[in-house]
Amino acid sequence: MGKCKFCGLENKIISETLKICRNCILTEEWDRVKDHIMAVHKLVREEIDLPFITPECSESELVVQCNLCINECKLSAQDISYCGLRNPQKDQNGNLPFPNKTEAYLHGYLDGNPTNCCNAWFCPAGTERGFPHYSNYHGPEYGTHSYAAFLYGCSFDCLFCQNASHKIISKRNMVNIEDIANQIAQDDTITCICYFGGTPECQLPSTIHLSKLILSKIKNQPNRKFRICWEWNGTGNRELVEKCMEIALKTGGNIKFDLKNFHEKLNYALCGVSNKQTLTNFKFLAEKYFGTRGEGMPEISGCTLMVPGYTNEEEVNLIAKFIAEINPLIPYSLLVFHGAYKMRDLGITPQKQARRSLEIAKKYLKEVHLGNAFLLR
Repeated sequence: MGKCKFCGLENKIISETLKICRNCILTEEWDRVKDHIMAVHKLVREEIDLPFITPECSESELVVQCNLCINECKLSAQDISYCGLRNPQKDQNGNLPFPNKTEAYLHGYLDGNPTNCCNAWFCPAGTERGFPHYSNYHGPEYGTHSYAAFLYGCSFDCLFCQNASHKIISKRNMVNIEDIANQIAQDDTITCICYFGGTPECQLPSTIHLSKLILSKIKNQPNRKFRICWEWNGTGNRELVEKCMEIALKTGGNIKFDLKNFHEKLNYALCGVSNKQTLTNFKFLAEKYFGTRGEGMPEISGCTLMVPGYTNEEEVNLIAKFIAEINPLIPYSLLVFHGAYKMRDLGITPQKQARRSLEIAKKYLKEVHLGNAFLLR
């Protein structure tokens, strides 16, 4: 049972970690609320030796300026980036190599198709969509694999993170991109790759380079169909994000945005960072690319985790309306929440909230899906 520090409300859908209710996040004096929120994230981040705000050193101390994501860290020799992947001092000492496009902090594994991906309900690996241009199977690709590329590091600090292992970054996680490309090229049961994490934004040059290497290595395999997808929080550098979109478009892949919240204040509370770049990147890519490929193959999609007490029906209404104003045919997934990381106390999304959110989304959008529905039983 959590208690709101601002209004005193006690409720099982108030996070014991965050200690503030949704209503106070949105209506109380923002300076006071933000100070409280940042203090919470500071405690959480200190546990794993990561900064709770974006490092921004003086020009005279600047060693590394990163522009891969919304945070745009300016690092001195003593700083570490918000994502934890860039540390000039450790790089100079050889303890933590600086990632570049030929290497990545990545854990890769084979996942049997159809996977439990949020897009499996419309993806060629799980449906008839994409045949024959992007899949050799007139239906689910049974017997094939997706290469799951789990990338370390994240531009957000989600208190409910479902994959918190991305925060523990070690030199042993550094892999050679050429080696992965060779592995994939030599195994024709691998029909797609999905970059996720963490979030790929912090290592987009590596994912782009790997994607191009794979395509170059399989170009002499005339019957090989290979799709490339990204799942991200949408905070990436606009130029790099568009390069990813072009690759996904060409190969029959999809870009999935985690649209965690619509209200910026709520995103700060739950994720520690603004969501402005997420929404603007989604709008930019959707307006420019959605529907351009045809084939009944969506180029972009959205997904929202229904965090009890916070990402509620009102938030889903705003997100679904935002998507529909761009194009009501864009696929949208709602995910049932289960307690994780620093929000284990919140439990599972109430069935009433999930069903009502689904109804609301369907008022605006043509293709809506409820993921993790089994948790409601």
